[in-house]
Amino acid sequence: MDRTLSETKKEAGETRLPSYAVDVPRGSTFQLIAAWLLLAEGGVGLVFAPVIVFSTPTEIAPERIVGFVVCCVLCIAAGALLYSRWRWSWWFAVGVAVAVPMWLISTGGLKYRVEGSAAAILSILEILALVLGRRASGRPDAMAISSANVPFRLKVAMVWLGIFFVLAVLLALFELDTRFIRDNLLFMFRGIEFTLLLAVGAIVLAVVLALLGALGRLSKNPVAYGLSGFYTSFFRGTPLIVQLFLIYLALPQIGGNLGRTSLVALLTLTAFQAGILGLGLNYGAYMTEIFRAGIQSVGHGQAEAADALGMSYAQRLRRVVLPQAVRVIIPPTGNEFIAMMKDTALVGFLGAEVSSAEVFRRAQLVFSSNNTKRLESLLIAAGLYWGLTAIFTFFQRRLERRVGRGFERTGGSTVTARPKLLSMGGSGGQAGVPAVIEIGRSNAGGPDDGSAP
Repeated sequence: MDRTLSETKKEAGETRLPSYAVDVPRGSTFQLIAAWLLLAEGGVGLVFAPVIVFSTPTEIAPERIVGFVVCCVLCIAAGALLYSRWRWSWWFAVGVAVAVPMWLISTGGLKYRVEGSAAAILSILEILALVLGRRASGRPDAMAISSANVPFRLKVAMVWLGIFFVLAVLLALFELDTRFIRDNLLFMFRGIEFTLLLAVGAIVLAVVLALLGALGRLSKNPVAYGLSGFYTSFFRGTPLIVQLFLIYLALPQIGGNLGRTSLVALLTLTAFQAGILGLGLNYGAYMTEIFRAGIQSVGHGQAEAADALGMSYAQRLRRVVLPQAVRVIIPPTGNEFIAMMKDTALVGFLGAEVSSAEVFRRAQLVFSSNNTKRLESLLIAAGLYWGLTAIFTFFQRRLERRVGRGFERTGGSTVTARPKLLSMGGSGGQAGVPAVIEIGRSNAGGPDDGSAP
């Protein structure tokens, strides 16, 4: 019985396939970089061609526009052909890398002479990468392997850098007033405090209303069911901006019609208070269905077990149902908070005071004082909202992973054993009596030691 596992496999008629190794020539990574540079140069040029043409007050000769577009197409074609099996694609790429900057320099670019200088710098990098990657020409398999060795996150980062570069150049062509942006950035940045206070206050109110509404929707009491149904129907069926104006402008009229000055004072809210109330009521109606689905996701057996232990309805909810429903409720609730944080911009239409104005209201005040700087003001507001969204999205993902720990499938070590029955004969065992050999592999360790009983 003291035989190795490989001997047992040979007796069972199993064969091992020979290993296959791909010969990756040196310089395949440089060939890949050259292809990326050519593709990026051509793609960015095609993006900027119409922008440059339409942003120039003077007319640009049609032959120069056609020549610029042809150069961009040639760069894209050269980069794409480097992925082919044709050996001459390398020479074509070198020719394009030399010809394009020469044409741009000789013509002074489509609009600016700096276009030729930028193309010349890219050409030097492309030719250097092509020379170093000469051995990989006509080897798309080698380029594919080199591309697979580049981390995915690095590729995504390169794409984002390219997008930011294009946006920066576009904004420069639009002649943004960067000094105006620097002078008003701090004033608008201070509005983040009130944006967050609005969002946090509204989400707290929304969570309370959503929990009560979900319990009402699941209740068999006709009063609770009817009230929760009316609440969700009204606030989901009317626009948020209408609800904000109803709370801010229409409520004081009720006290005025009744002739009660005390009621008028009670129902007269500031824009900040009306914003919290309106956002909380609106999002609470939508989150009611989220909470209802989360409560219903808990198995009926859990509630039955709580009843068997003699728990009351409140104890069952607090100790059994809600702790398990939170795992389902948190991800969509986080999304609702991020959406609410952006919808705080609607409060700016109510006309909040400068001392309690959020980001968008401050942007309104800035560009209302200078009508020629609307683009700069709104870009600052958009950037601030984008930054807040990115930050809270990061923390939301971490919270989801923490709450979902133990419920999500991860790459943890799992041992899978597959019993294999072999009829072991000979001197070491009894004929016709199967011996069980468990062949398994775990992520934490290596394969079995190869010994068979």
